[in-house]
Amino acid sequence: MKLVRITAAFLMLLLVLPIIACNENAPTESETTPRGTSAADITTIADATSADTTAAATDSTADTTIDKGDDDDMPPKRNIIQHTDVKAMWLSQFDLNGIYTKSGKQRPEADFTSRIKKVLANLKDMGFNTVYLQVRPNADSMYPSDHYPMSKYVVGSYGSVADYDPVPIIVAEAHALGLSIHAWINPMRAMTTKEIESVDDRFAIKKWYGGEERGKYIVASGNNYYLNPAYEDVRKLIIDGATEILTKYEFDGLHMDDYFYPTKDEAFDFSAYMEYKRNGGKLLLSEFRMAELNKLIAGLYAATKACDEGLLFGISPAGNINNVRGDYADVDTWCAKDGYIDYICPQVYFGLEHQTYDFKSVCKTWQNIIKNGKVDLIIGMTFGKALSKEDKWAGSGKDEWANNRDVLKRCLEHTKQLQKCTGVSVFCYQYFYAPTTGVKVSETAQEVTNFLPVLKEISWK
Repeated sequence: MKLVRITAAFLMLLLVLPIIACNENAPTESETTPRGTSAADITTIADATSADTTAAATDSTADTTIDKGDDDDMPPKRNIIQHTDVKAMWLSQFDLNGIYTKSGKQRPEADFTSRIKKVLANLKDMGFNTVYLQVRPNADSMYPSDHYPMSKYVVGSYGSVADYDPVPIIVAEAHALGLSIHAWINPMRAMTTKEIESVDDRFAIKKWYGGEERGKYIVASGNNYYLNPAYEDVRKLIIDGATEILTKYEFDGLHMDDYFYPTKDEAFDFSAYMEYKRNGGKLLLSEFRMAELNKLIAGLYAATKACDEGLLFGISPAGNINNVRGDYADVDTWCAKDGYIDYICPQVYFGLEHQTYDFKSVCKTWQNIIKNGKVDLIIGMTFGKALSKEDKWAGSGKDEWANNRDVLKRCLEHTKQLQKCTGVSVFCYQYFYAPTTGVKVSETAQEVTNFLPVLKEISWK
């Protein structure tokens, strides 16, 4: 699409934001059965600071590049690419692990560059215009960070260092193709015990793991540790990490995935909740967790806008809204009030014939909770079931993917009927191409062939 360049003055008045201005620092596919939680069972918490923002002017009929001015008093010029019709793909750590590494070590820079250019060119050729690039899957980092250790997915193992930084290469190559590229983070999920023990002692997560903060700031749940957002120090680490991403690299936005509270176990944040109660707090534990998570979301939104008002911040929760609310994610507030998100991208990983959560009804549910006209709806879709040809949770619709090769085409066409929808995001690259060889995936080929022509032509304007 032809880009229309728009000049906008940089917005200087960020006087009440809880974040230091950036120039000073210069998807799962699980579908468990419903947990029985209804909208009426959840008390919506909205105690985080609300921040109204002024959007940069755009031409509603065209994609936009926002060009920051050249005034000597302004921060360095930053070009931001946002597409009015969002046709996104998630590039996960699993998609790119073999692009980053070979035989347990980081690939030579020239080899990596050649391979990532091919990945991005394939995305462009298929009709995608936006990339959600995973940069923080497990309290780690795909780039050399002051706050988090290098990810095993980039350097082969925790405790290793990078020979070069791959992220600016990806961002530059994406922008050269006219692709919008957003940094994707999983802010709460960390790593396993064995992995965290290999992390350098200078990083906060290792200090907390080895100190009295273990069990409070960083808590074991299942096979992984998770960061606990009930503590200001933890929220600061996550927000500082996001600010670092958006200042070091010219990403076009920040994207958060669906890992929220990992458990209902009261032990997860017992100390924080008891301290809250001793100080006179009246909220139930479920309300308390929602409120603490809201503080984190509002902080990430504020950090994003402090970097540049043209940057977008959005969240991609799981598709089953009852499960999302049960994880203490206050999506109703995020979609209703200013100061939380620019878009919501539910992972509607269901077919049209799913007995209890069919694609159309799930999309309608998410559209209906958007009460803020500034919040867009982007529908998340997956080719995972086109690959496996099964959906064991779909009841009477369990054979839909085995019997049809145009499910996702028809789902995509349906999004045109959603008034608040501005695009889709697809999971993920390895369902289209084998990442390291570039060979097309035969198991999804027919579904892809039916889907891509519609993707290229569709518009939600």
